[in-house]
Amino acid sequence: MTSTVLIAHRGLDDTYPENTLPAFEAALDLGMGFEFDLAMTADQQLVVLHDDTVDRTTDGAGRIAQMSLAEVRELDAGSWKGKQFAGVKVPTFDETLSLVASRAPVADPAKLSPAMALHVRTLQPGIINMICGALAGHGVMDRTVGIGVIGQSVDVRRRFYEGSAQFQCSALAETAEALAAAIKDPYSKWIYGRFVPSAADVEAVHTAGKKLFVSGDAVSKDVNKAQEAVEAGPDAVLTWHPTELRRRLNS
Repeated sequence: MTSTVLIAHRGLDDTYPENTLPAFEAALDLGMGFEFDLAMTADQQLVVLHDDTVDRTTDGAGRIAQMSLAEVRELDAGSWKGKQFAGVKVPTFDETLSLVASRAPVADPAKLSPAMALHVRTLQPGIINMICGALAGHGVMDRTVGIGVIGQSVDVRRRFYEGSAQFQCSALAETAEALAAAIKDPYSKWIYGRFVPSAADVEAVHTAGKKLFVSGDAVSKDVNKAQEAVEAGPDAVLTWHPTELRRRLNS
């Protein structure tokens, strides 16, 4: 079995309702990490949701930014996936971190790998301090890699670094040719590669003292490409097909 950590897209969402605690717990039970998305409510509470509205993944309707946390917590975020998930709630950021904190990390700090890929989609006022404070408070800063807008902007990475030098930003490399520039980024501990890497690419990242997170449509949505990426030996690979990819790697 590879030492690469499989990151389940929005949790084990090929089986469970996406971005919910059952989906996250199922991924952790299989030895995977998980990716999740943050959103902020009208009363400035952080919850886990991908879309700007609650329409697609709950029994409600409306923009998350115009709803209070109490209103969001009244919604059913599981029934759309199956009757067995009726009553599952939109989780808060704190609940998600508590779940990860309750699981023991790997024993060897040198092999410490992410349990969470935190996808930050927008930067509302105060959100960086909220994120860094919550991660530190739950003791899971070193088990989290920041992706999304973090990878796309050196200014955003700088702001996260100022929020906490321990926060693990990723710097985006769309292609192997962009690796060298991404590696030089002063505020990132990870490279976010949106391509299938070679063993030489992985070695270049590791030689620079950084880690490689592989994702992107060409990899994550294609289980064959995801398997090819894992075989190159990066530190983490995000997949939309976690159950199938795990089965292949264990066969």
